[in-house]
Amino acid sequence: MVRESLVKCRGSNPNSPVFARELAFVIENFGNGSIEESNAILQLYLLGAKNLYLAVAFAERSSKYSGLLWDKLIQHCTTPGPTSDANQNSAMGALFGSLLEAAAHTGSDLANLVSKIPTGMSIEGLRPKLIAAVTDYRYKLKIHDHVDTMLMEDKISILRELSHVSRRGERILSVDRCNNCVIKANDNTCAKQRDLLKSSRQNISPSHTSFSLPVR
Repeated sequence: MVRESLVKCRGSNPNSPVFARELAFVIENFGNGSIEESNAILQLYLLGAKNLYLAVAFAERSSKYSGLLWDKLIQHCTTPGPTSDANQNSAMGALFGSLLEAAAHTGSDLANLVSKIPTGMSIEGLRPKLIAAVTDYRYKLKIHDHVDTMLMEDKISILRELSHVSRRGERILSVDRCNNCVIKANDNTCAKQRDLLKSSRQNISPSHTSFSLPVR
C-alpha cells in the first residue's frame, strides 16, 4: 500500500520531514478518520513538515475533532522548549503569535484563541496582528456580501428571461387523428386527403344533361 511505502521511506524517526505532507494527505483521505489518525496527521504537520499553517487548516476543517485538535495546537505552542529560561518566554510568544496569524487566515475563532494566551506570555506585535486579523475578516465579509448580491442579480435576470420565453408563442405541428398524417396547423386537409381529392376529380367525365321544355 501507499501508506506503508511512505512509512518505510520515512524511517524510524516519527518527526522526519521526509514525505510528511504526503503521508498526512494519505491518512486524511484514505484512513478511518479516528482520533488517533487525526492526532497523527497533526503531528506530521507540526513536527514533520514544521508548518503551523497546515496544522491549523487541518484542525479547522476536521469538524469532528476540531476542539481536541485545537487543544493540541495550543498545548504545542505553550509548551516550553529546550531553550534557556531567558529565551523560553519570547520563543513561546513568537510561536503563539504565528498561531494567531494562521488562525486569522483560516477564519478561526480568534476571540477564543486570545483567551487561551497564558498569563505572563509576551507576544511581540500582538496588537497589529489582531488588527490585521479583524481587518482581513471584515474584507472577507464584504467579499461575501458582494458575491451574494451579484448572484441575486443574476438569478433575477435569469428568472425574467425564463418568464419572457414562457409567454412567447411557438408554431407547432398538429396530428390528424383520422389518417395519422402530420400537417401544418393552418392547413385543413392532410396530404393523403389532397391526393384522394385530386384523383377523384380526374376520374369524373363531363356529363351531358338533357332537359325538355314544358309544352304549353
